[in-house]
Amino acid sequence: MPDIIGAVVAVGFLVLWLYCIYDVITTDDAIIQHLPKIVWILIVVLLSDIGSLLWLGLGRPRSWARRAHDPARRAAHQTSAYSTAPDSYEEPVGPNPIVRYREEQARLRLREEQLNRREEELRRRELGGS
Repeated sequence: MPDIIGAVVAVGFLVLWLYCIYDVITTDDAIIQHLPKIVWILIVVLLSDIGSLLWLGLGRPRSWARRAHDPARRAAHQTSAYSTAPDSYEEPVGPNPIVRYREEQARLRLREEQLNRREEELRRRELGGS
């Protein structure tokens, strides 16, 4: 019986370790706490169980802390104060701040790529026309 419990705990830590590696890799550098992303990757990979727990406790961004200062949430609560409907304590529907941040970064990268292509096209026209 103790062998089964040990095996379940070992598999659980393996799943936790793999999840933490994935989470560190997919989290943007700007919202990781305390250390740079590459250091967190090394900590999680080299220290496995302890590194995974450190990542979850110290390095992982806290979405609940960002939600407390979210202007959209504040506006939703202010408008509900003036409505005649009973007070509701539901969270506003929409992606969490981390998802919104990643989407914004993707849009910015897309715009930069479009600008670079336009600049290249203008340079080709100038060189060909003169």
